[in-house]
Amino acid sequence: MLNKIRYKYSHFKVNHVNIYGIPQKYFFDKNTSQYCISATPHETLNASHIVLYSWNIYKQKLENSMPELSYMLGKADIVLLQEARESETLMTMITSHEFKAIHVVAFKDGYYANGVMTISKIAPLSYTAQKYSEPWIRFPKSGLISTYSLSNGQQLAVANFHAVNFSLGLKDFIRQLRTIFDILQKHSGPIILGGDFNTWKKSRYLYIKRMIRELNLKEIDYPIDQRTKVMGKILDHIFIRDLKIKEAKTYNISASDHNPIRLKLAYEPQTSTDHAY
Repeated sequence: MLNKIRYKYSHFKVNHVNIYGIPQKYFFDKNTSQYCISATPHETLNASHIVLYSWNIYKQKLENSMPELSYMLGKADIVLLQEARESETLMTMITSHEFKAIHVVAFKDGYYANGVMTISKIAPLSYTAQKYSEPWIRFPKSGLISTYSLSNGQQLAVANFHAVNFSLGLKDFIRQLRTIFDILQKHSGPIILGGDFNTWKKSRYLYIKRMIRELNLKEIDYPIDQRTKVMGKILDHIFIRDLKIKEAKTYNISASDHNPIRLKLAYEPQTSTDHAY
């Protein structure tokens, strides 16, 4: 029975996503295994100035989570949320700021859907969604890869990831992460991979370090690092490729059980002498 439940939620092509603020329809492209937009939008992100936040919002349970998110939306081009709970308040805030959003429904908490949500100023050209069940508690975690047009003609791939938490060993953690990396390996342009990786165990973090080398991704250094820790290990990360870091900040806040990350980035292709770590 457990294996049947696990199989049900351990797939990559997820149909159950909710899309907000995007009038164009998406269709499934069998060649790329992605959902692609039916009519290419004319908007682009400024390749020389991309502001991105990543934050586990803890289902908006704590006071001030909505004011904090409103502040982010006032500054951001892209916001990566983990544990986003699809409340009327959240949806109203997104639409009032004239943002677009794709929400991967990992599971429902009564009436409300929960999962990763990527909010952006412009509609993504394509997306691929993921769900992967926790081996023991069975509530799925989710992931989302979206691609966006940049003003210089490049396409930016943005992966929003929430890793399984309660597992013995690394098998399920690696399987879930591998599906994300297999999609990103097909992308030739700039990449942002961010989210809550649940790297409370050193072996998890070391495996990620090994995998980011495959994609030539860089890990970011923060002048003042206030990212959330469990057992002394940092949980939230952002990795990038072909992007220059103009600013990297973290914030200590009480609006969630995780502290957010903010980056200011610009397109800058790596040369052959650059290193990813």
